[in-house]
Amino acid sequence: MPTKKKAEKSNLGVTLLNFYAILVRMMNRLLLRLLITTIATFFVVGCGSLQERPLSTNAAEPKEQAPTTAAADNAGNKATPLASQKPDYKPFDTDTLYSLMVAELAASRQQYATTLSNYLAEAKKTEDLGIIKRAARFAQYFRIYDQTLDMGKLWLKQEPLNIEAHAIVASAYIENRLPLQALDHAEVILSLLDPSDKESAKKAAIAETIANFSRDADTLTVQTLTERYSDLARRYPTYPAILVGLSSLYSSQNDTAKAYEAVTQAQLIDQDYLPAVMQEIQLLQASQQVDKATAKLAVQLEKNPENLRLRLLYARLLTQTDIETAYAQFTKLSNDLPKHLDIKFSRALIALEVEQHDIAVELLNELLAVQYRPNVVRFYLGNLAELNSQYQQALNFYLAVDAGEDFISAHTRAARIMAKEDNVDKAQEHFQQLRDNSPKKRVELYTAEANILEHLNHTERALGILSKAADEFPDNVSVRYNRSNLYEKTNQLELMESDLRHILTLEPDNASALNALGYFLTNRTERHKEALALIQKAMALKPDDPAIMDSMGWALFNLKRNEEAIEYLRKAFELFPDPEVAAHLGEALWVKGNKQEARSIWSNNLKENPNDIRIINTMERLQVNQ
Repeated sequence: MPTKKKAEKSNLGVTLLNFYAILVRMMNRLLLRLLITTIATFFVVGCGSLQERPLSTNAAEPKEQAPTTAAADNAGNKATPLASQKPDYKPFDTDTLYSLMVAELAASRQQYATTLSNYLAEAKKTEDLGIIKRAARFAQYFRIYDQTLDMGKLWLKQEPLNIEAHAIVASAYIENRLPLQALDHAEVILSLLDPSDKESAKKAAIAETIANFSRDADTLTVQTLTERYSDLARRYPTYPAILVGLSSLYSSQNDTAKAYEAVTQAQLIDQDYLPAVMQEIQLLQASQQVDKATAKLAVQLEKNPENLRLRLLYARLLTQTDIETAYAQFTKLSNDLPKHLDIKFSRALIALEVEQHDIAVELLNELLAVQYRPNVVRFYLGNLAELNSQYQQALNFYLAVDAGEDFISAHTRAARIMAKEDNVDKAQEHFQQLRDNSPKKRVELYTAEANILEHLNHTERALGILSKAADEFPDNVSVRYNRSNLYEKTNQLELMESDLRHILTLEPDNASALNALGYFLTNRTERHKEALALIQKAMALKPDDPAIMDSMGWALFNLKRNEEAIEYLRKAFELFPDPEVAAHLGEALWVKGNKQEARSIWSNNLKENPNDIRIINTMERLQVNQ
């Protein structure tokens, strides 16, 4: 029989154990509440709605939804917030419980690296299905695709027929550029679907996602995918998404006929299936049937007026046919979605094109204030300031562009402003500094500097810059070609020919150099047969180039083969009614006796180019009154 002291100690031990058990249960409840509360907060802050999240960083091309999200949605998840996906928890040891609580608290503080790290570690340690699911969803959301793949595979070990798990693994394979492996899991999803269930068509759309993200794969992969999609379309004939994916793959191989056939079959299954409609519209656009695509899209918008993707595509198509209506569409989109920065940027650019400069400036300044693509925005703000003769402001914007595709253009414009203000030396110093700071862009900067100097009639300076570039980069084709043009302009014809022939030793099939040398020989020398041989080689390389057609016609004219000459010159003039081509065609017609037609060509061209010296000199040489 225990003593009183021992009994008290024993009771204290039991009490402590009970207290510990209660504490663990309380911590589990607390954790569950934290899961719901903190992840709900996380969803609101982190996920955002369509109205809040920018579509893209490219104004011309709105960003497609990430394939991970698409795959999950296609697998039947209705974009459910992470907060509502309650994890399946069991009692854990204190270390695991503490690690999970830290993960959720970290999420509430937007310290997501800790959240993901803890969940991944605990998923591997415990192999608990609830933790694995949550780790997979976190990894997918944060686009850590190697970890997404690992968690998805762990999930499938315990639930090999779970559609969401297969979708998550497929999406990770897509991001890792392994579409064939992704399709393996999509096929499992398709085999699990019930065709009578209305939701199955949405889940089957993962097949479309895989195809869309595989268009740029290597030829063998695309061909293999095409064969497998054709088989899937036969095995699962009720899912239009498979046929839309097949159409996309045919389109990527430039097989327009089969692409149309597949998308038509998809619409026979479901005429209102929007991805099929949009695929057809894109095919029409690619085949230059813009009016037909726009009309079809307008009909779809009447049926689905709130579909933002349709409206965006409609607005983009209108930029090719009706810029004013396109501006109205982008204005509506921008007003409806004020936080969509890509749409605001597109509206600003179109406002610039339709000469709504005040609106463009206002929108671009708003974008700059939130550091949206700052270099691009500064470039366009510089353009607008320059258009309004605010040269110092324009200069400031251009000089602030420090990277990106507009870097050369911005600093070229800045140098042009400096040079226009009679400060050519300052402009050249600026280019020298840029070359010193940007060694990879030295050639482009040499060429840009020479172009400005030539434009301002500082031809000798321009030649000096290009010669300096040629000394530094003796085999650069662009430098040699630009210098050859200046040599012709300054009548240094031997040096011009030398540069062009040097290009042809480097690139024997350079059509531009062949044409330039051939035209020079027939236009400035008596070496017409040699010229014709060079031009014929250029035409074999680029048979539809109007500049080469003009050179061919002029060489034939100089060889007294006037009938053939007129044939080539007419084709060139139809494609490119340039004053030089007009001068050549008019002269060939005049010599043949078609003087009225020649006069008509010259006079019509002079209406648009009243001071063009090429037509005027031709008419004076032939003693034709204007």
